[in-house]
Amino acid sequence: MRSVAVYCSASDRLPRVTQELARDLGRLCAERAIRIVYGGGARGLMGLVANAAHQAGGRVCGFMLEALREREGAGVEIGELHFVSSLEERQHSILAEAQAVIALPGGIGTLDELTQVLTLDDIGLTHKPVCLCDADGFWDPFFAMVGQFDAYGVIRPALRRDLMRAAGAAEALDRCAGALLRAVVPAQRATGVLG
Repeated sequence: MRSVAVYCSASDRLPRVTQELARDLGRLCAERAIRIVYGGGARGLMGLVANAAHQAGGRVCGFMLEALREREGAGVEIGELHFVSSLEERQHSILAEAQAVIALPGGIGTLDELTQVLTLDDIGLTHKPVCLCDADGFWDPFFAMVGQFDAYGVIRPALRRDLMRAAGAAEALDRCAGALLRAVVPAQRATGVLG
């Protein structure tokens, strides 16, 4: 099953342009028969992405940290939902289910998820495209930092290959299209490799 991991904020206070981006991503995933795998929240961008996909007939799979059930609101009515006991389990479960990652604007939690998957890619434990998507320059400082790291000589080729950027949901999905067409090899899950 083609699936994309979506990292994003659980905040309801983000700009309208970013909220529309989240809705667009959910709707387009449904239209393209791409399942969304995400943190399981019903609030903020997480809720907007999941609800838009669900309302458009798409599939949604959430992995909710039990400790965040009340704060982020569990999206129990919008698809498959699993409760996990740790952030590590949540991250591993999301990555094991997806062939690509799209990050919308988010806070420290989103940044943590993003740097974890980039680290796994950097050391060769996963090979998934990671596309940072915004419509208002939100990710500019992150890419400036990555550029500084590259100039300093601490960026490996995997990051240059797998880290991408998009200004809209359709562009983000197009950038991840190659990976979404490849099937996850079951043996990789058995050995603990995240694909």
